Order: sequence, then C-alpha cells, then structure tokens
Amino acid sequence: MLIRFERFPRSRRLFEDLFNFNPYIDSLFGDSFGAAPALRVRNYPLIDLAEYDDQSVVTAELPGLNKDDVKISVQNGTLTISGERKPHTLPENSTWVRNERWTGDFSRSIQLPHEVNVDKISAELTNGVLTVKLFKTEEVKAREIHIN
Repeated sequence: MLIRFERFPRSRRLFEDLFNFNPYIDSLFGDSFGAAPALRVRNYPLIDLAEYDDQSVVTAELPGLNKDDVKISVQNGTLTISGERKPHTLPENSTWVRNERWTGDFSRSIQLPHEVNVDKISAELTNGVLTVKLFKTEEVKAREIHIN
C-alpha cells in the first residue's frame, strides 16, 4: 500500500481553509502556498478584456449557464456581469461522491478603459463563454489628423 507523505499537512490545510473561506485571497497570493486547484473556490467568472481601435471585448467563462441565468449592466464606466448558478440535481436513489462545482449568486465588475456607446453593446453566450462587445463613443476613438 502506498501512503502519500505530506511534509507540512497541518499548515497546508490551514491555507486551503483560508482559500475556501475567502476566494479573493487567491488573487493576492496566487499559487504561492500550493493549494490544490479544486480546493480554490471561485464564485465569480474568469474574464478577459481586449481593446481594439473601435471597441473592447470582454470574454467571461460561464460554463453550464444559459442566457436567462446571466445579467449584464454598464454604469459609470463599469461593466458588471452577475447571475445565479442553480444547484445541481441528482437522480433519485443517488448521492454525491464528489461535488466541486459551486452554486449560488455571482457578480464580477470591471472598470472599462473607455467611454462606451450603450446603444451598441452586444452580448452573446455560446458554449459557456459570454462575449460582450462594447463599442467606443466617437469622442474616444483614435483619429488620424491630416497635416495641411
């Protein structure tokens, strides 16, 4: 029989409990303490933000959600993605052996790098990936100036 040796089992458990208690601590320390990825709970979507000449595109990971579970708002230069991941159901006469997917409310807000034309915002949720296109207002678009 093979037994896994843990050099500092108590201290590691302390940090894993800390990450489970407050997922924002993960952003401060990263993987410094070696907590197992499955033990780091994130109840907010991971996002990417890319800026182009005429727009910014936000991409968020929302696996297992449909468009009715997600709300998007823009106010005072801040984009907020929020919603609810509903609890998972089990068939009758079954029990969880392992249940790591989080459920409940979530919210993620990011400051946008430019003013947004709110009438042109578009959003699409495909295969668990939310794509939000935020077009720049005419005032903030880069313009080439011709020299006379």
